[in-house]
Amino acid sequence: MLRLNYDNIHVLILSAGKIEKELESIFGSIPSGLIPLHGKPAIFRIIDKLLKDGFKKISITTGFKKEILEKIVSEQYEDQIKVNFITTDFEKPPGNSILTAIEKIEEQQLLVILGDTLVENDLSNLIQNNNSFVLMSDNFEMPANWCVVTSKDGKLDSIFDKEKDLQKTNEQYALVGVYYFDDLESLKHSHAEFNGQERIEISDLIKKYKEKKTISTEICNEWYDAGHVENYFVSKQMLLKARYFNSLRFDRESKIVTKTSQNITKLINEIEWYRQIPDGLSRLTPKIIDTDQSKNPFLKLEYIKYPTLAELWLYSDFSPKLWMEMLDELFEILNQFKKHSGIVTVDDYDLIYKTKTEERLSELTNSNESFKKILTSDVLLINGKKYRNWPAIKEDIELRIHDLHHEDDNCLIHGDLCFSNIFCDFKNKNFKLIDPRGKWGSTMFGDMKYDVAKLRHSLVGGFDTIVNGLCTASLIENNHVSMKVFEPKNHQQVCRYLDELIQNEWDLNEIKLIEGLLFISMLPLHKDHFERQLAFYSIGIQLLNEVLDETDG
Repeated sequence: MLRLNYDNIHVLILSAGKIEKELESIFGSIPSGLIPLHGKPAIFRIIDKLLKDGFKKISITTGFKKEILEKIVSEQYEDQIKVNFITTDFEKPPGNSILTAIEKIEEQQLLVILGDTLVENDLSNLIQNNNSFVLMSDNFEMPANWCVVTSKDGKLDSIFDKEKDLQKTNEQYALVGVYYFDDLESLKHSHAEFNGQERIEISDLIKKYKEKKTISTEICNEWYDAGHVENYFVSKQMLLKARYFNSLRFDRESKIVTKTSQNITKLINEIEWYRQIPDGLSRLTPKIIDTDQSKNPFLKLEYIKYPTLAELWLYSDFSPKLWMEMLDELFEILNQFKKHSGIVTVDDYDLIYKTKTEERLSELTNSNESFKKILTSDVLLINGKKYRNWPAIKEDIELRIHDLHHEDDNCLIHGDLCFSNIFCDFKNKNFKLIDPRGKWGSTMFGDMKYDVAKLRHSLVGGFDTIVNGLCTASLIENNHVSMKVFEPKNHQQVCRYLDELIQNEWDLNEIKLIEGLLFISMLPLHKDHFERQLAFYSIGIQLLNEVLDETDG
């Protein structure tokens, strides 16, 4: 079998239009490709798979809010591939976008993918074994929502595009949004054959192309459609994932998520937190279906279909005013937590802030030679700027840890209040909190400042930005880090507002101190991502230097 020549294949991802109305009510008005699926926009998942499969030439059609899409994609892939952007009329159907784009494409083979569609098929293999083809699936409902086709002897036969009166039969398939044309010139010639037709669907192009060339049909193995609201939530459920030490399983019929973990103690503490949370606050958590705290513990919870705050923060287009309102609501939740005070000892503070940090750094240096070398220097260079490294600031930081204990701050806390653990129905200002720490020291009570610092490390520190891959970090030398972190729209304005809220009740430097320790202590938990660890450590050191500079000054 001849090896596939990727230089002759151009991939065109269609993302000029905006998401449909029902999805817009969840995410605001954003380009279709930016619809998030568990922390990562659909278009990222598409590009990642294309790169993994070996494709080298990628263009994206843009139109609606093109600046947002182009910025996010360019910054994400600037070190991997040059993505070409082609502006098209987003108010016209995708067939028009294809005809506009192909005039700027020189290759003779074209692979077209809808920007809100994910497939698991090996596209390289399909191209190698076919001439032109379309991917299709019998897993669909409501033919009026789809371009429905029939196949005969493995070849495309009839086409019915979103016909309202069409009744579904066993012989019909929906086109999933992946199309391959092995003769681009034939497709280009189609443009003149529409006789001035202004609105051209992809099905119109396929029909014209089919008059000249045979089109094969291929069954889609796994299909995740993010473009229709009823399929979006199903796709999101099927892509459910967890950190390397946790396991999540979703039951599609019962809408129940089952969580297990290698860290048995942590999971049991989490179960206890859910069970002990005061009745008045239980509305803030998913409904518990079942638990087991024996040798092989598990936690079964209702599935929450809302997006997380992390997804909304990174990929939605909400106004600063809306974000400020959501921050106000989150601080009201903190106030409700604070009504449930508890005893937290100085020893608990010492355990969480000092001992945990030391143990995590020790674990890191024992398992990672690069960090072992980083921690031998008193100076850390970050993007060319000098900072005092951990060995040089350790004693000063420990002194400031001793001043963190304030009895008024000791209350019920979540313990891991980052944006990715907060689901949000922003229309109704309804929040659901998941993945609590369980115990902060010896009980479910802890330092409220810890939750505040978790919120700040998501928003200001960029935790969720880094976790979702919108960051580059590399070690130039043993003590020199080059790093770039993506900033969402309205980042600075919303961050300033958060700091104002913090300063109304707490010492901002104390929050930054805890935030810096959080970034450093979480490093071993992300041992499967060195780049992420490097970014976390660098941000932690920057924050701790800020704290020392402020207090010393």
